[in-house]
Amino acid sequence: MFARVSLYELDHGRASEAASAFEPAIEGIRELDGFVDGFFLVERDGLHAMTVTLWESLDAMERSRIAATRVRSEAAEEAGATVTSSSEYEVGLHTGLTQDVRGGFSA
Repeated sequence: MFARVSLYELDHGRASEAASAFEPAIEGIRELDGFVDGFFLVERDGLHAMTVTLWESLDAMERSRIAATRVRSEAAEEAGATVTSSSEYEVGLHTGLTQDVRGGFSA
């Protein structure tokens, strides 16, 4: 499994608005082949947020890159947020409600 993590700076007092702006973005990404799960997280200070999307394979994550960049940018603009970074990772350990998955790391 693979993950894309993007970080955002939010305008003061717009955390709820940001969550609303990112909801359609997550819904759009959900439709892409290989999507596993997604989260929009807001730091308690309301000034920082992140999205985390999980993908069943490296190929699926790579194929989603263009669409993800587009919806991420659109949602951030609508929310008055700034994208500060976006990184991709191989998931080494995942503990979910119904399964534990241990992935191997490749160099």
